[in-house]
Amino acid sequence: MPVQFLVKHLMRQNTYLLELALCINGRLYRNKDIMIIHFLNSYRFFFILTLLCLNFSGSKVSAQEENTVEPKVRIGVVDRQKIMQDSLAGESVRKEFEAMEKAYREEIGARENELRAQQEELGRQRAILTPEAYSERENEFATLVEGLQRDVAKINKQLDAMLQYGMRQIDIQTIQIIAEIAEAKGYTLVLDKTQLLMVNTDYEFSQEVLTVLNARLPVVEITLIEETAE
Repeated sequence: MPVQFLVKHLMRQNTYLLELALCINGRLYRNKDIMIIHFLNSYRFFFILTLLCLNFSGSKVSAQEENTVEPKVRIGVVDRQKIMQDSLAGESVRKEFEAMEKAYREEIGARENELRAQQEELGRQRAILTPEAYSERENEFATLVEGLQRDVAKINKQLDAMLQYGMRQIDIQTIQIIAEIAEAKGYTLVLDKTQLLMVNTDYEFSQEVLTVLNARLPVVEITLIEETAE
């Protein structure tokens, strides 16, 4: 029975006993002191019973709190950006990317020089060409320039996709290794150092992740993916 309901019930019961004691068969009871003492004794019993109920309820809550054990949180910190930057796989991706970028830059540079020479030649021929012929040559040159611009945009997009693919392979392995080490060490929460303002170095295990990553994935091969026509 709830404590609040029990209190209200006992208060109603003792009020009724007092009224009954003070009035019997329509007459006032002559010895009111006896009835008042009886009421006080009943109220004292009611008060003691209330304390017992409250004490029992409090003991039950305390027992529940003692039985509730909060899980212990163990925090680990890693620097994913530094891991990828210092890893052997990251170095291999950067070197291959830079080599491809240099090769395409040289190819584009050669085409730009060729177009520049054509532009100069077209300027010299302007004086001897009819307006119609010059306009036709000018349109042809503009088409070549637009083609080069499209090729540059396409190559840049492919190079960017190639770099992202290589870094994504490293990141996938890095996350897997972080999960394995966190489980082995009993970490319940792992945070990225780049998202933290300050951190105690005792929480960091980036070097362990880097060591495993270099052994497991020393090289990542990347290739330029040709776009397929839709």
